[in-house]
Amino acid sequence: MMNDPRIVYLRAELFRRFAEALRARQPIPAGGIEEVVDGSPFPFSEIERHQIIRKFESTFEVSQGMGTAVLADHRPWLAKRAPNTEFYYWNRLQSYYLDGGNLHPAVVSTLDQVTDEILDYCGDPRAEGHWRRRGMVIGHVQSGKTTNYSALITKAADTEYKIIILLAGMTNSLRAQTQERIDETFIGKKSLFQAAFEETLSLADFGDGPKRFPAYGTSRDRDFKKENSDYGVTISALKEPIIFVMKKNVSTLENLSAWLDSQMHGAKINHPLLLIDDEADNASINTTKDAGKVTAINGAIRGILQKFNRSTYIGYTATPFANIFIDPSTESEMFGDDLFPEHFIKALDAPTNYVGAHRVFGDGDLAETMVRVVDDYQDALPLKHKNGDPLTALPETLLKAIRVFFLARAIRVLRGDGKKHCSMMINVSRFNAMQEQVLGLVYAYSERLKKAIRVNAGLGKRALDDPDIAALAETFGEEYPSLECNFDDVLKVFTDASRPIETRTVNMKGGALDYSANKDTGLHIIAIGGLALSRGLTLEGLCVSYILRNTAASDTLMQMARWFGYRPEFEDLCRLYLPRQSLEHYDYIADAIEELRSEVKRMRARNETPKQFGLKVRRSETGIAVTAGNKMRASEKREFAADLSGKHIEGHTLKDDAATNKRHLDTVVNFIEELGHPIDATEDPDPEIAGQRAKHLTWKGVSGRAVTELLEAFDFPIKQTVLGQIEGRRSLAIDYLSDRIDGELKEWDVVVPLLDAQRLSRPENPRYALCGEDRAIRTRPYPTDSERDLTLYRPYGLRNRIADPKDASLLLTKEQVSAAETAKGENTHLKGDRAFCLERDRPLLLIHLFRAGVERGPGEHADGTLRGEVSVSLSFCLPGTQKTVQAKTYHVNKVWLKSMAEDLDEARDDDEEALSGGNDD
Repeated sequence: MMNDPRIVYLRAELFRRFAEALRARQPIPAGGIEEVVDGSPFPFSEIERHQIIRKFESTFEVSQGMGTAVLADHRPWLAKRAPNTEFYYWNRLQSYYLDGGNLHPAVVSTLDQVTDEILDYCGDPRAEGHWRRRGMVIGHVQSGKTTNYSALITKAADTEYKIIILLAGMTNSLRAQTQERIDETFIGKKSLFQAAFEETLSLADFGDGPKRFPAYGTSRDRDFKKENSDYGVTISALKEPIIFVMKKNVSTLENLSAWLDSQMHGAKINHPLLLIDDEADNASINTTKDAGKVTAINGAIRGILQKFNRSTYIGYTATPFANIFIDPSTESEMFGDDLFPEHFIKALDAPTNYVGAHRVFGDGDLAETMVRVVDDYQDALPLKHKNGDPLTALPETLLKAIRVFFLARAIRVLRGDGKKHCSMMINVSRFNAMQEQVLGLVYAYSERLKKAIRVNAGLGKRALDDPDIAALAETFGEEYPSLECNFDDVLKVFTDASRPIETRTVNMKGGALDYSANKDTGLHIIAIGGLALSRGLTLEGLCVSYILRNTAASDTLMQMARWFGYRPEFEDLCRLYLPRQSLEHYDYIADAIEELRSEVKRMRARNETPKQFGLKVRRSETGIAVTAGNKMRASEKREFAADLSGKHIEGHTLKDDAATNKRHLDTVVNFIEELGHPIDATEDPDPEIAGQRAKHLTWKGVSGRAVTELLEAFDFPIKQTVLGQIEGRRSLAIDYLSDRIDGELKEWDVVVPLLDAQRLSRPENPRYALCGEDRAIRTRPYPTDSERDLTLYRPYGLRNRIADPKDASLLLTKEQVSAAETAKGENTHLKGDRAFCLERDRPLLLIHLFRAGVERGPGEHADGTLRGEVSVSLSFCLPGTQKTVQAKTYHVNKVWLKSMAEDLDEARDDDEEALSGGNDD
């Protein structure tokens, strides 16, 4: 569409009309785009008008923040050098983005400033002697990390980094895709060895002066191999920089290492090296279980770095729980890894048009329209199937997802985007054999739909007599009821729209997705795969995603989120199919990652360092779980610390065992009796708090020692990372409280949240006798047996809640609540209950009494679970701390470690059989 002469005219008119705003990197005023489109001399259909306006809105109404960094030993050098540097490669790329209309001016401006900042954190390539810099850039999944490091590479080349190595994931398809992007943004021509002629790309036309091209040691169709390592380039004679785009594979890295040795005859190389490690949390990190050894890829990367007198290593990742921070058994070992980003960590902001977790999950504006829960997979495709299991049928939800993709493809044709790439992703197994079975069934259903469309699409209303057409019409009505077109419009283009749809596996044994070879007509593909679809690979025009994968490995699960990114032209068509537990886990891990991004901002304000950030990650609940899982032995001493400052720690998971619950109830009743009579509402001068005291049972000035002893008496399961007891009566929470029992956490408020007294009269509301009276207590759902551990009671699944939303604000004054709400609005890192916790003068213990599920009817007998029982849990609202968190040593057994690491091994072995045989192209 963007090559349409009408669109070219409109784009030029927008630039002319709003030149001043665009030069200032400001968005076009509201209504400006509609005004230009409606005032043009061209007639547009309503569909065309709608699509053109959406396209220009996505292009012009975009902004992007600068992000934040934490630094150590930073020695600025770029500002002094820049005035005397010819930024040929960067200027060429900048013109390509701006003059070619490939990126919004505001985004290019931010990209320029951010990459200047990152380059300045790197070593000065003119600085003599021996130096090393190690850093990390935290992006978002599918948010433009490649754009960022492409720009960084051009500037590094301009400032005299002579050797650039880009590690581009672990699959051939991802490496080839990345090589193509580097061709388009840095090299300026197709990287093909022994080609009959060199084909320059459009980038080459944007440079000033004589055309220049860097050398390349890898090509679109070849990684670095011994047989193509002698191509006439010698390091000592380099005039332009040389770049290698390589797969993270031991033999490939060893080939490069040997070539470097042959170039310098074993001596260290004096040219400065920039090594960029994309998806740095995957495979690069030392996860060996044997002390004193390193994993092969980690050792190979470190070996290459050690061949240079001057080097900068930068890891790029969207999942900052990377094992870089949390792999070692003790915190002191963490900084011994040569890849730890000890000098800088930069957290990037995403542009405002980015579709990420904040829009897709939880309360996001796209959650309701985009996300569909998959609940029918258990018989056909259970999450924990085995290699070789037979597959005889596809879940109905997958068949519907395929129909949605056919419809989305047709709608895109109606919108004038029929020649743009359009993709569907199916990621349901890590086993290639299962992927091939899925391929067979998906292909058969796809061909059935094509035949039904071909035979019936021209029959008008009679087409609905065909059951497949009727199913497509029903799916259209359910998924796209409010579009600018109807199903009759779809039928008119359906045959041509569906004909080019292909079905293909994408793994290390299957074919790659060659979008560039199909740029004129578009590639329209249903891609089925595992690892290759889980890390880094961009599926162009991705409309529909169907995921059935394990939920425990947070980083891998988030990396599967290929649907994140930029889809302004068809955002309303996109659909995501997930099991409920995966959906809940995405919501949870997205919040955890956002909290760590916010931590970068807080630590920058306090001038703290990457090492301190590494400790912060390690001390987060997710970090603790991954730390525990990395190195499992039968029994060992491990070092952990939990930073609970300003947190609401909830007992969201209980043992689903009536006997354990009875002990907890007795303990709580005894605790409350020891506290004495609750505070009378009339004793509090603050009317807000007085009203809360009238509704709930409250005490103040309770001994921190008594609260700690109550927690010690609770048998939380070890799945409760912070509250679960690790060794004896020790847990991370107990140790945190004990360290502050004579100081910050010496005195507590205690609340038993209740329902209004008048609800006692309602028979459906449960009650429980406390302090001499029947009290109206809450209810909590009792989940069904599907998709849960039957030994545990987790009322809200992976939402990890037991408290009501407003519980964390109990006993705060009106002024404190107002201050917390204001702080939440101004600071994205104060999500959830954190702002209320930080307003507290004293910690708050919440005792949650509730009935788990509905009351049993007459004749129903107890089954030993919590179902229908009055149950109890605890939560703790902790204020900010001034005391440094101290790591402590715990003697842990394999059961505890396995619980923390459950299913992480599956993620590491993802696409296992392909990896074992996929070392060569």
